[in-house]
Amino acid sequence: MEPALRGGRDYVLTAPVTSYEGEGVYLVDAGLGIELFRVTNVLGPDGGLLLSRENAIYRSHYMDREKFNDVVVGKVVADIRIRDERQFVAFG
Repeated sequence: MEPALRGGRDYVLTAPVTSYEGEGVYLVDAGLGIELFRVTNVLGPDGGLLLSRENAIYRSHYMDREKFNDVVVGKVVADIRIRDERQFVAFG
Protein backbone atom coordinates (compact mmCIF):
# COMPACT_ATOMS: atom_id res chain seq x y z
CA MET A 1 0.00 0.00 0.00
CA GLU A 2 2.98 2.32 -0.24
CA PRO A 3 3.13 5.27 -0.40
CA ALA A 4 -0.19 5.70 1.50
CA LEU A 5 0.86 3.17 4.16
CA ARG A 6 4.54 2.46 4.55
CA GLY A 7 5.30 -1.16 5.36
CA GLY A 8 6.90 -1.66 8.74
CA ARG A 9 6.53 2.02 9.68
CA ASP A 10 2.80 2.79 9.63
CA TYR A 11 0.00 1.05 11.49
CA VAL A 12 -3.70 0.45 10.89
CA LEU A 13 -6.66 -0.16 13.15
CA THR A 14 -9.19 -2.56 11.65
CA ALA A 15 -12.72 -3.63 12.40
CA PRO A 16 -13.75 -7.22 11.61
CA VAL A 17 -16.15 -7.48 8.66
CA THR A 18 -17.59 -10.38 6.71
CA SER A 19 -18.78 -8.50 3.62
CA TYR A 20 -18.19 -5.45 1.45
CA GLU A 21 -19.18 -2.28 3.32
CA GLY A 22 -18.34 0.43 0.82
CA GLU A 23 -15.12 1.64 -0.72
CA GLY A 24 -12.02 1.69 1.45
CA VAL A 25 -8.99 -0.32 2.52
CA TYR A 26 -9.68 -3.91 3.55
CA LEU A 27 -7.77 -6.85 4.98
CA VAL A 28 -8.19 -9.80 2.64
CA ASP A 29 -7.07 -13.41 3.00
CA ALA A 30 -5.20 -13.59 -0.30
CA GLY A 31 -4.25 -17.26 0.09
CA LEU A 32 -0.65 -16.66 1.11
CA GLY A 33 -1.55 -14.52 4.09
CA ILE A 34 -3.68 -11.55 5.01
CA GLU A 35 -2.97 -8.47 2.91
CA LEU A 36 -4.24 -4.90 2.58
CA PHE A 37 -6.10 -3.86 -0.58
CA ARG A 38 -7.88 -0.70 -1.61
CA VAL A 39 -11.34 -1.87 -2.74
CA THR A 40 -13.38 0.13 -5.24
CA ASN A 41 -16.88 -0.59 -6.54
CA VAL A 42 -16.59 -0.67 -10.32
CA LEU A 43 -19.80 -2.25 -11.58
CA GLY A 44 -22.68 -0.87 -9.50
CA PRO A 45 -24.47 -2.14 -6.39
CA ASP A 46 -24.46 -5.81 -7.42
CA GLY A 47 -21.35 -5.80 -9.55
CA GLY A 48 -17.68 -6.39 -9.22
CA LEU A 49 -14.96 -4.89 -7.09
CA LEU A 50 -11.49 -3.73 -8.03
CA LEU A 51 -8.79 -4.73 -5.53
CA SER A 52 -5.62 -2.70 -5.84
CA ARG A 53 -2.55 -1.53 -4.04
CA GLU A 54 -1.00 1.87 -4.49
CA ASN A 55 2.37 0.36 -5.29
CA ALA A 56 2.71 0.03 -9.08
CA ILE A 57 4.56 -3.28 -8.74
CA TYR A 58 1.32 -5.12 -7.99
CA ARG A 59 -1.42 -5.59 -10.57
CA SER A 60 -4.99 -4.71 -9.70
CA HIS A 61 -7.58 -7.41 -10.12
CA TYR A 62 -11.35 -7.74 -10.21
CA MET A 63 -13.42 -9.89 -7.90
CA ASP A 64 -17.16 -10.42 -7.63
CA ARG A 65 -18.78 -9.51 -4.32
CA GLU A 66 -19.65 -13.08 -3.40
CA LYS A 67 -16.01 -14.17 -3.68
CA PHE A 68 -14.87 -11.01 -1.85
CA ASN A 69 -17.26 -11.73 1.02
CA ASP A 70 -15.65 -15.18 1.35
CA VAL A 71 -12.11 -13.78 1.75
CA VAL A 72 -12.53 -10.43 3.54
CA VAL A 73 -11.26 -10.29 7.13
CA GLY A 74 -11.53 -6.64 8.15
CA LYS A 75 -11.81 -3.02 7.10
CA VAL A 76 -9.31 -0.30 8.01
CA VAL A 77 -10.99 2.30 10.21
CA ALA A 78 -7.90 4.34 11.17
CA ASP A 79 -4.24 4.60 10.33
CA ILE A 80 -1.24 5.92 12.21
CA ARG A 81 1.56 7.45 10.19
CA ILE A 82 4.85 7.63 12.06
CA ARG A 83 6.53 10.99 11.41
CA ASP A 84 9.79 10.57 13.32
CA GLU A 85 10.87 6.95 13.64
CA ARG A 86 13.74 7.86 15.98
CA GLN A 87 11.26 9.06 18.60
CA PHE A 88 8.82 6.15 18.24
CA VAL A 89 9.14 2.95 20.24
CA ALA A 90 6.74 0.17 19.21
CA PHE A 91 5.25 -1.81 22.07
CA GLY A 92 4.42 -5.49 21.80
